[in-house]
Amino acid sequence: MTTTPLLGRYFRKLKAAIPRRRELLARRYLRGCGLEIGALHRPLPLPSAVRVQYVDIASREENIQKFPELDPSDIVEVDYIDDGFILSEIPENTQDFLIANHVLEHSPNPIQVLKNWCRPLKPNGLLFVTIPIAEKCFDKGRPETTLDHLIDDYNLYNRPTDHLAQQRIKEKNRDHLREWITLSERRIFSKRDSTYIKPSVEEIEKRIEHTDTQNSEIHFHTFSMDSYSRLLDYFTKTVETGMEIEKVCKSRKEIVSILVKSST
Repeated sequence: MTTTPLLGRYFRKLKAAIPRRRELLARRYLRGCGLEIGALHRPLPLPSAVRVQYVDIASREENIQKFPELDPSDIVEVDYIDDGFILSEIPENTQDFLIANHVLEHSPNPIQVLKNWCRPLKPNGLLFVTIPIAEKCFDKGRPETTLDHLIDDYNLYNRPTDHLAQQRIKEKNRDHLREWITLSERRIFSKRDSTYIKPSVEEIEKRIEHTDTQNSEIHFHTFSMDSYSRLLDYFTKTVETGMEIEKVCKSRKEIVSILVKSST
C-alpha cells in the first residue's frame, strides 16, 4: 500500500519527538559500532564514542525526493540499502548493537524479524527495540495481538511451499488491513482532516482486494506491556535461546526493550 500524504506526515510527526527515556537508555547501554534501521530524519541520539550505520530500504537521495516536506539536512546518509526486516546485506556476528524504533509493529511476522535482527549481533551484542503502546496511539480500540497469533504467523511463514499456509497468511493480513482501515486509519484521518469521510464497507473491501497486504505500511500487530513481555519471554526461551532479556520498560506511549546476546 502506498502511504497517503496525510498518513505519511502522521508517521513522521510521531517519530519526530524522541522520548527521553529511550535516549537515556541508549546512552546507558549502547557501546561500540552498530546499526539503526529506518532512522530517516530522527536517528536515536547516541554517546559520542558510539558509531552507528543506517539501514533503509531507500537511499538518502530517494528519501529526500520521497519526503519533500522534511529538511534534507536532517535525513541520514544510508549505509546499507536493505530490507530492514531481513538484513540480507549484513554479515552475522559483526555488530555490537542493533536499533529498531517503531519498526517491529509494521512486520506481519514479528518473531522472524526479531530472529533476523539477532543474527548480525556479536556475542554480548544488544538488540534495542521500541514499540508503541496500542492504547496510547492511533491503534486504541484494536484487539491486542495474542502470543498464539504471533506464533501462528511465524509457523505459517515458515511453510512457504504450503498453499494452505500461504492462503491463511493472506487472509490474516487482510484482516489486519481491514482492522487498520476501520480503526487506526480512521482515528488518524478524522483527527487531522475535518473533511474526512469514513469509507463504506464496500470501499474498504475494494481497497483490501487491490492492496498488496504483505507489503502494506500499516501496524499489523498491537501490543501492551504485558503482551510484548510475553512475546520476548517466548522468543528468548523458545526461538533464540542465546538471547536474554536485559530490560523492558514503559514510558508514556512506548515500550523500550533491550535484549543481549550470550557470550558463548
